Amino acid sequence: MTSASAPAVSVRGVHVRYPGKRPGEFLDALEDVSFDVAPGEFVCIVGASGCGKSTLLNVIGGFQRPTRGEVRVQGEPVHGPDPRRIFVFQESGVFPWLTVDQNIGFGLSRQPAEERHRVVAHYVEMVGLTGFERAYPHELSGGMRQRVEIARALAASPDLLYMDEPFSALDYLTRLKMRADLVRIWQHEKKTILFVTHDIEEALQLADRVLMLTPRPGHLREVIDVPLPRPRDIDAPAYLATRHRILDILAPGTALAPASAPAAPALDADVLVVGGGPSGAILASYLARAGVRTLVLERAVHPRPHVGESLLCSTTRVFQEIGVLDAIEHGGFVRKHGALWTHHGEEKSRRLPFQPIPSLGITQDWTWHVDRGRFDRLLLEHARAEGAEVLEGVRAVDAELAAGGAAAVRVQERGCERVLRARLLVDASGRGTFLGSKLRIKRNDPALRQFAVHGWFEGVERGPADVADWIHLHVLPGPRAWAWQIPIGPGVTSVGVVTGDAGFPKAGESVAEFFAGQVASSPALARTMAAAKPLGELVRDGNSGYAMERYAGDGWLLVGDAARFVDPIFSSGISVAAESAREAAAAIVAALAAGDTRAERFAEYAATLSRGIEAWRELVLLYYRLPRGVLALLDAPEDRAALQEVLQGTVFGAEPPALLARLRRAVAEVEANPDHPWHGEIQTSP
Repeated sequence: MTSASAPAVSVRGVHVRYPGKRPGEFLDALEDVSFDVAPGEFVCIVGASGCGKSTLLNVIGGFQRPTRGEVRVQGEPVHGPDPRRIFVFQESGVFPWLTVDQNIGFGLSRQPAEERHRVVAHYVEMVGLTGFERAYPHELSGGMRQRVEIARALAASPDLLYMDEPFSALDYLTRLKMRADLVRIWQHEKKTILFVTHDIEEALQLADRVLMLTPRPGHLREVIDVPLPRPRDIDAPAYLATRHRILDILAPGTALAPASAPAAPALDADVLVVGGGPSGAILASYLARAGVRTLVLERAVHPRPHVGESLLCSTTRVFQEIGVLDAIEHGGFVRKHGALWTHHGEEKSRRLPFQPIPSLGITQDWTWHVDRGRFDRLLLEHARAEGAEVLEGVRAVDAELAAGGAAAVRVQERGCERVLRARLLVDASGRGTFLGSKLRIKRNDPALRQFAVHGWFEGVERGPADVADWIHLHVLPGPRAWAWQIPIGPGVTSVGVVTGDAGFPKAGESVAEFFAGQVASSPALARTMAAAKPLGELVRDGNSGYAMERYAGDGWLLVGDAARFVDPIFSSGISVAAESAREAAAAIVAALAAGDTRAERFAEYAATLSRGIEAWRELVLLYYRLPRGVLALLDAPEDRAALQEVLQGTVFGAEPPALLARLRRAVAEVEANPDHPWHGEIQTSP
């Protein structure tokens, strides 16, 4: 706060004491709290649960008198609530019997009808509720109800807004949206806001200053200025430095101690998970729900940039089991109702609409296309909400594995290091293969060496309305060449082309020229991309397959891409991540309960994972051997049903899918018959 302006709020020496359970005993909630808030300032009050944050806000708002000390608002002593200062609480306070516009206009009854209508319409539009004016609260989502409450508060034209964890009951994605909306509204309205939260990220994304309270009795430990431009860049060095400082003040050691500091002998968790991508986040959710102390180490700070991706229907079971399905459904992701194939040598396309999977308890006939940046963050935040501890911006640099179990990981953050210990280490680091590389058990798969160029585009022709939200796969004429078309959101489509190593860009050929040439090689894809415009630079990726010699050992195991990577053709990446996390969680809970984390405890997990991934690998290789052979299965009802089962992700059973044997025979027959019309299309393995 600048000294040139008189404070909007002045708190001096506030102390709050409650009577104890016995005569003469007392409980001190707040102790000698003093600070000022400037007019138009956005200030967040942060501290652990029970530190007195809400008590302090109630004292400032006049709902509670301090035991001693004084609060002045706009120079006047506070003796009770004042209609010029409005509260917004954790629980929605909207009136269920009133519509949206009636709720917002509730405090305007003394104004003329025309003025009341104008004010209500103004704030309906400001909070993004246009079209819902006549809706009742039970017809709205939690985020929409909270917007109604904010609009009602603003409509009363208060001088100050007091907000007590107003977004804490909302799902992660809705909280993000509400934070952005609140900043936009605050910048427009120039109100003074005091905002209580226990969420450090929320405080950093909202506040001009952060007031940090100590544990009870709460007193002001430190005031942190946040002079960062809005909207806040959560990957900016200044943002991360401020976050690091707050963490180190509120929870010393969370921000990692210097390497010279002695390591504590106690275990930091039951399970350390290296990697907070889908496999790590899903595993952490399963384990936390089972009461296992789980610590996730994520190198990036989410949301992190990542290519868009299509999911498989079978993963719905996993999302149901960890309790995140509703958040995904309401997360703004595009529903994926089926898959469509085209072949460069054929005019017709082939469609495969998805169906429920009763054997897995899945009743819906769709999954989703996801922006992986948002999707990965949603899963990681869900794991945190389930009780897993998550450290972001932390890099695992080395591991020590003890015979018979137990593990230690040396981690680094901003040049500081320490060692974390647990009963079990899980590598969920994806293609970084943290543990597989350290143990030197990683082996490249020479049969799967692919190259991809991809980007996000606008203006892509997605086809007829009934298949516009499907994934479209285009078979291209080159060696093991194909393209994907995935709708990410309104007007945004992820398009990528993939080829085998023989089709890599030639010397002197730019990535853009390579991409354009591949698009032009397919009439269907060329029509799709005729009016497309890139939304950024094209990205080139190597997609070489690899496997590990083993998936588990004494005190450790691998999940997701950290265990094995095959190929992206059938969108199996998230499926492998989810199914491996599910199977690993069951094995880990049993191992910890038995007090035995030796490799033998994870043998069944390793066998299940191997069967499923081998099934995917064989399907991929058979497809690359003869793409028409796989597409032809869609024309025969019996084969079509079997293919649908596999392509929806049900490959992790006790036996390999029977479809693979039929496909092997079909490819062999074409290969053995020189007169077969497809014989010339057989592709040799590398």
